[in-house]
Amino acid sequence: MRIKTNLTSGIIFGVLSIILLLLVPAQVAIPTFDTGGPSPRIIPYLVLSGMLLCSIGLIVESLVFKREKVVVFDFKVEKAGLLVLGLVLLFGILMVQFGYIVGVVVVLPLLLHALGERKPFIYIFTLAGGIGVYYLFIEIFNISLPAFGG
Repeated sequence: MRIKTNLTSGIIFGVLSIILLLLVPAQVAIPTFDTGGPSPRIIPYLVLSGMLLCSIGLIVESLVFKREKVVVFDFKVEKAGLLVLGLVLLFGILMVQFGYIVGVVVVLPLLLHALGERKPFIYIFTLAGGIGVYYLFIEIFNISLPAFGG
């Protein structure tokens, strides 16, 4: 698959910035009392407006000035990266739905297997480390992570 990077990224991030600009009023509340200072929405609006302007610049550079970098995306070469990305997404879903421990116990062994690790000690060590991080956050940092059952 051949991808025109300027045009593709300009369109994707342009659409994303427009969607996020429309969502800002629903996500960032304005304080009840006006303090005379800038609104909490100013930073998101500035960042998203800058992103939209840069996206428009990329589209103009691609279509008007014909400056484009074409990247060949080969699924066979990128398979490992896509698999890791999918496992990270799976971890996020499992963590929200079933808890951090379930996510660690399911995803880390799959990730190790996908990356070619076959030694049982590494699996045990990684799972113990993942569970240890959970208790570190709970007991030492006093930060709650989703437990069993989300």
